[in-house]
Amino acid sequence: MVPANDQVFSRRNHQIQDAIDGQNLKQALQLIEKRMKKGEDTRFLKAWKAQILLRHADETHRQRGTTETLELCNAEPAITEIETLEILFESLQRLEGYRDVRNSLRERAAKASPRDLNLQTKWFNFAYENSDWKSAQKWWISRQAAMSLQKNFPKNRAYYFWAIFLTHMVAVDDESSEAEKKLFGTLSYRMISKAGADVPVEPTDLLSQPRAIQKPEELRLLIEILTSQGRHEEALQILDSENLGIHSRIVRGDSTFIGLKMASFASAGNMWDEAFTFVQSLLTVPSEDERGRKQLLELDDWNLWNLLYEATSNSTRPGIVKEALKLVDQFLEFAPKSRNACLVRVDIVNCGLEKSGEDGLAVCRHFIDNHIHKLYAFQDVRKLVGQDREGMEKMLKYIRDNKEGGKTLVPEINALKLEYCLCISAPENASKKTIEEFVARCMKLYDSSRQTKTESTDNNSATIESQPRDDLCLLAAMAILQSESTEQNQARVPETALIRASGILEHLIQSSPHNYPAQLFLLRIYSLLGAGSMALSMFSKMSIKHMQYESVAHNFFTRLASIHPHSAPPIEGAEYKDFDPQSALVAGLKFYRGAEISTSRYRTSGLNQGAYVHTKELVELGRRLSKSICRRMYALDVRRAQRLVGGDSTVMWDKIARDTSPAADQRDSSVYMNCEFPGKPDFEERLRVGPKPMTNWLAAAQVTDQLFSVLKGVAVQRPLTPEMDLTAASTPSDTAADQTPIEKEIALINWELLKVATFMAGSKATSSEEADNALGKLEDWLNLKKSDLTLDEKKLVLLGDICISVFTILESLKAASQLTSLASRKVSKTVKLPKERVERLSALVPEVFELIRANTRSLKSHILAPGLLGLLVDSILYGNESGKYDQELQDTLDKGLDMSSLEISCHTLMESWSSALEGVMAVKL
Repeated sequence: MVPANDQVFSRRNHQIQDAIDGQNLKQALQLIEKRMKKGEDTRFLKAWKAQILLRHADETHRQRGTTETLELCNAEPAITEIETLEILFESLQRLEGYRDVRNSLRERAAKASPRDLNLQTKWFNFAYENSDWKSAQKWWISRQAAMSLQKNFPKNRAYYFWAIFLTHMVAVDDESSEAEKKLFGTLSYRMISKAGADVPVEPTDLLSQPRAIQKPEELRLLIEILTSQGRHEEALQILDSENLGIHSRIVRGDSTFIGLKMASFASAGNMWDEAFTFVQSLLTVPSEDERGRKQLLELDDWNLWNLLYEATSNSTRPGIVKEALKLVDQFLEFAPKSRNACLVRVDIVNCGLEKSGEDGLAVCRHFIDNHIHKLYAFQDVRKLVGQDREGMEKMLKYIRDNKEGGKTLVPEINALKLEYCLCISAPENASKKTIEEFVARCMKLYDSSRQTKTESTDNNSATIESQPRDDLCLLAAMAILQSESTEQNQARVPETALIRASGILEHLIQSSPHNYPAQLFLLRIYSLLGAGSMALSMFSKMSIKHMQYESVAHNFFTRLASIHPHSAPPIEGAEYKDFDPQSALVAGLKFYRGAEISTSRYRTSGLNQGAYVHTKELVELGRRLSKSICRRMYALDVRRAQRLVGGDSTVMWDKIARDTSPAADQRDSSVYMNCEFPGKPDFEERLRVGPKPMTNWLAAAQVTDQLFSVLKGVAVQRPLTPEMDLTAASTPSDTAADQTPIEKEIALINWELLKVATFMAGSKATSSEEADNALGKLEDWLNLKKSDLTLDEKKLVLLGDICISVFTILESLKAASQLTSLASRKVSKTVKLPKERVERLSALVPEVFELIRANTRSLKSHILAPGLLGLLVDSILYGNESGKYDQELQDTLDKGLDMSSLEISCHTLMESWSSALEGVMAVKL
């Protein structure tokens, strides 16, 4: 039962809260002041009163609230009541510029009541979980809180290890100074070393040393700290010790520590004989019984074999190569299919050919005997042979001579991959005949394999899971994309080749709709062709989830707002993100926001459970995601799309789009199939929609984003803030290799526009002469575009040539239009721009804009003209009039590809082009 005084107190508080909830702030203040006059003059009521004043709309009340809040925050003695602290903290969150006061609020309270566990814990939790300041400062305050906990509550041993962990986090944080890294690195080393030294040999003595390491996770923290400081030999000594080593009571056979020991040997770089002995001890586990066999198979890890190779190749001990080969051969006696052991055997032979007396190619042939029935064999053989063309030819012949009598397709698929690598990728320009014969063989084999009795009985599963035969269509499409190769421009794939490859890949998707490499190839092909709606549809089928927005989604999202910023036609039953680019980009951005919340929650849980190394990994994951270059690209592109075609407000992504701190790059393209000759660029690079965006691309996109923000401020006569001034912008480069030619061109024009816009907003960074010079460059550029864009039927090209550039140009025209409109309105009485120049620009901008629209209308009529559908179908089946396929390839494709499906695909492509052109026409100045 609640005491009478508490009931009265609660009832009075409810009256005030009801008044606040009803927006009757005047009554709430009166109720508080009435209680204060009756003697209830508590800090709690004072804090509540100040918060209510801050809720008022008028500046007078708000200023009073700010003053009274800050007085309470700085009061002596420090406030320690939990309820009062919570109110003050909420009030400070409403105020700009008082972050330090807010961050120190709980610290002052904790220091004032060092024995109050609740206060100490709340200070620690706030410091550890709150990410509202730079990480180094955050870890420093968290460490202070942990040190206070372990000092005032020494019986809880977890607080001691929290203090060690957070000291280590300060030492390894990128934003810590060198002095901080050295100081806190030394402190963490001393503290964890003491915890390790206190571990007794006898387990019964452990209770007498409460701060000694007792758990595997605490030992992992010790090894982590030693490793981060380059103390690898010391880490190895500890892992060999009686009380903390691999065979100690604490480790208890945990295989994690075997991996840590291997990593320490590899990092030490000067203990190769010891490393060899360690691997030797692991691989000589008795294998006579089932348990021994199981132990050996569990050790079949590439890190172990790689350490054996490194130790063998770096050691100068006589006979070590033969000892290593003996170890490998013993393992292969009972595990002959071990891929790792076979690979390391080849590496060891190659590193010591003279010492082993074996033939490197003979070892490769042995590998082929055991693994050619696996699809991974091609990648391994290519790696093992390297750039030795003669050796690759011998391996190709060996595979062809020793196929398993047609029992499985895989050896022939691996042979075809080697043939592609050797005969199509390796030459500078493979002949048209060579390529077309190769494509014909791939497609014939694919079609015949679909019709075999064995596979036809498993037809249902074939539509769900990818099949090895699928690689045949991928190889054919890759060869087609090499076919028009490009004497003029090796970096660019012609549209005709893209259309032909899409026909083959569409044929594959009909049987294997979930083949990921095929989906990715088609995604890029559609983007390059300007078929944005088809690319959106394919992307939705890939069902991108969670971390794939970081590693995979960039394959589609890169330059999306420059290719297809507008919504595609709705798909029945689909979500908006499946056909609306802005929704798709926002879905990606929401992943990052959710990831921040999740990683914060999990790292708190990890610390409470004593999983220190795992918690550090979560912190690192959260840092990478918060700094992700993909995240910034998505934010910049969703804002670009909104500027071009309208849509929901993107203000929530301002902070991400304007972030100029170093970015983290986790983009992954390894999911694409790649069969190129060693040393050649990956095949994926041929299908990129422009160069891979890097930091210069970000800087240029941020200049454009800043330009529109400044223009908006000029329109509403908002003062120019320092972060929006010209001096805050990163100057884009026209020499960096991460932009397309049009992006480089537009970046420089937008930089000139930003100079003028900030000048109009009152910036002192640009003089009137510089502003006029910038307008002159804009005028020259507009005249150049006027000449380039003048309609000429001979210059008409497919959408792949124009979609990336048109929206980029249109965005700058919108900015120029806004700027000249604002200049004509004379929004500023103090800033003047040359009237005649502004008038010429005001006329030029719409002229260039109308030329783009005229070109778009002409191109659309070209797409809708009779006969184009037939031309597209024929180009896939037979080639062009100027370059027909060989008859064998024509017959193969004519027989293998379904005509009705092909017509539907080509018709969909034409509709997608039409949709893209309608999107161009929808853009308004």
